[in-house]
Amino acid sequence: MTDVVIENIVASAQVSNGFDIEILSEKMPGSSYNPDEFDGLTMKFDQPKVAVLVLSTGKLICTGGKSIEETNISIEKGVKKIKDAGAGTKKTYKIEVENIIASTDFKKGLNLEHASKSLPLKNVDYKPKDFPGLIYRTDGAVLLLFSSGRAVCTGTKSIDEASKAIKMIEEKLTSIGVL
Repeated sequence: MTDVVIENIVASAQVSNGFDIEILSEKMPGSSYNPDEFDGLTMKFDQPKVAVLVLSTGKLICTGGKSIEETNISIEKGVKKIKDAGAGTKKTYKIEVENIIASTDFKKGLNLEHASKSLPLKNVDYKPKDFPGLIYRTDGAVLLLFSSGRAVCTGTKSIDEASKAIKMIEEKLTSIGVL
C-alpha cells in the first residue's frame, strides 16, 4: 500500500458553557478577533503549527494538527490561555475528532475517464469541466482522485478509517486496471 500522509485533523471540545468573545479577546494578547470576518476568536500556535478557534458557545475547534496528539496538546494550550485570561472552563471535557484529511500519491497517473466508467456509478462524480478530479463517495469518506496520481481523503474521524478508505480505493483502481 502507498504511504498515507495526514494533512489536517479538525477536532473540537466543549470547554465552557459560553464566552464573551469581545472581553476574552481584550485579555488574550496574540489572539485575533474580527467579528466582521468571523464571529470567533483565533489563536495561532507555532508548536505545533495549528489554529484554535474559540466560539461564544464555549466550544474550541482546532485545525491544522498532523496527529491526534498535536491536536489534543493544542486544545489544552488553548484552554490554558483562556484560563490565564481569567475565563472559566469546565474541569473535564471531551476532545472529539470531527474530520481527518489525508493524502497519498499512487506514483502513477490515473485515467479518470476510465475510472469514472468502471467504478460503481452511485459512488462516482466526475465532471472534468467543473472540477479537475474524480470524486468517489463511500459511507464514511470522500476521496478526491487526480490524474497526477494523487488522492485526498476527507470525512473520516480516525486515522485508521482514512487509511482503510485509501487502501480500498487503491484496490478498486488496481482491480479495474487504472493502477
